[in-house]
Amino acid sequence: MEEIAQKKKWGSRLGISIIFLILGLLVFLIGGYLAAIPHNTRSVVRTVLPIIFLATTFVFYRIEHFKKYWQLSYAFFVASFAFLLTSLLSNWLLDVLNFSTSTMKGLAAAKVSDAFPIVLAILLLNKAAGGDLGSIYVQKGNLKRGLITGAIAFSIFGVLFYLQAKSLNISIEQLVLWMPWVLIFVFANAIMEELHFRGLFLRKLEPFLGRNLSNLAVAIVFTITHAPVKYTPNIYIFLVILFALAMAWGDLMQKSDSIWGSVLFHAGADLVIMIGILETYSSM
Repeated sequence: MEEIAQKKKWGSRLGISIIFLILGLLVFLIGGYLAAIPHNTRSVVRTVLPIIFLATTFVFYRIEHFKKYWQLSYAFFVASFAFLLTSLLSNWLLDVLNFSTSTMKGLAAAKVSDAFPIVLAILLLNKAAGGDLGSIYVQKGNLKRGLITGAIAFSIFGVLFYLQAKSLNISIEQLVLWMPWVLIFVFANAIMEELHFRGLFLRKLEPFLGRNLSNLAVAIVFTITHAPVKYTPNIYIFLVILFALAMAWGDLMQKSDSIWGSVLFHAGADLVIMIGILETYSSM
């Protein structure tokens, strides 16, 4: 009997994992970051998905047998609605400040333009459903553990960032000039992605998949979502490294019970990505 129960348990976990992967890629890849999809098609997807997930949430909440799934369905609604909102407010900060994306400050403003509506939607909709900030890891938690780990990682990536810049003959003066905008870019992106992926889903998945499998499922979606990126010379090596980093960010968030260490770690890793952008602007 125990063996049968274990098989059912793992069968349930496998099924939920597969469903999560499919829906996660639909929301984050098709409705989110896959720019190859025609604009009109993506707009339709971004509009329809939140409606479907919100309707599903109401159905799950009202039917006792499915009630345990309503928070997970609602998390997909929030994630998809956040993409819809940021698409409707695209480049709002660039327009307000009259910045151009041909400058570093313009790129930073563009990132904030994307990140702010997503973060705002997550915070407000989480509260609207009765969730506190701790339900999405926006809390102190074991802050010392999170920040120490995050600071060590950020420092390591910071050194790599400097060595790469030096190898490209980017001067100290140029780096100092760009660093405020670089830091705005990497922290805006880190806060947005940590909330959008791990903050929203890790705690919601744990009752069904457990801590480790939840982290794995989110890391897979996060990694595949980044497959279309153009800023790396070798996409396969990039994805392998990114998957390892995604697992580390999720593990740190779970163990510190807080988002802040993972945000610091993530922002540090993004510094290395920024070097290609700096190389472009060093010739301007």
